Amino acid sequence: ISGCRRKEGGWRLFASSSRQRLAVLLYHHIGNPKPGTSHLSLTVTPAKFQRQVRWLRWRGYTSITPAQWLACCRTGERLPEKPVMFTFDDAYRDCATHAFPVLERFGFQCVVFVISGQVGGMTSWDGLPLMTMEQIQYWDAHGVEIGAHTRTHCDLTAASDQVVADEVTGSKDDLIKAGLRPLSFAYPYGCVDERVRKSVQEVFALAFTCEEGLNDLRTDPLLLKRTMVQPGDTLLDVEFRAAFGKNPLDWIRSRLRVR
Repeated sequence: ISGCRRKEGGWRLFASSSRQRLAVLLYHHIGNPKPGTSHLSLTVTPAKFQRQVRWLRWRGYTSITPAQWLACCRTGERLPEKPVMFTFDDAYRDCATHAFPVLERFGFQCVVFVISGQVGGMTSWDGLPLMTMEQIQYWDAHGVEIGAHTRTHCDLTAASDQVVADEVTGSKDDLIKAGLRPLSFAYPYGCVDERVRKSVQEVFALAFTCEEGLNDLRTDPLLLKRTMVQPGDTLLDVEFRAAFGKNPLDWIRSRLRVR
């Protein structure tokens, strides 16, 4: 009987995996562009972000969190009809002002990946402030899932085994000491190889890359795909990203530029 149950559960998961699809949207800074920075591609203005969130709500999308995705993978439970996941890398302070309240207003959840060794500080690449621990704890209590993004935002693939272990395990330990429960991890710059993946697997149940595409129940949980929303994206661009995990218009536009 137990063997039949295992077989039945396996078939249920297999059948479910052929239908379950999830796009993960990647954002960084939601705020006003800082003049002179070389990283304007990381900034989406508050007005555009609000329009995007309102549009996705109007189009019938439902957000899920990494914890919900993990539960789905383990049980085969059905996803909402049009699921989408909002993720934010680096934990910019402006997100606490311009992103999370908007998502909350429209009934969406999200996850923010925190650089645990730079909480309350400034980013080295664009000089913008990062969330304080008080802000992180506040939004954790209000439904924002907290994930880890290493301690110093280094390229793990270029680091020694000891540094990788310290950055990965240490980031989780830092957040746990602050009373948080990090379940997932985002690779800085999207850089990951098998050595780094194995190190992350020892500490986290899920991890996110910057590779585009849709996820399903057969996707490696340590190599989940995301599509980055660009500052110039129209509502159609965002709709494509939410539907397909990538924007086919990017390829068309690049071809037109080449010609």
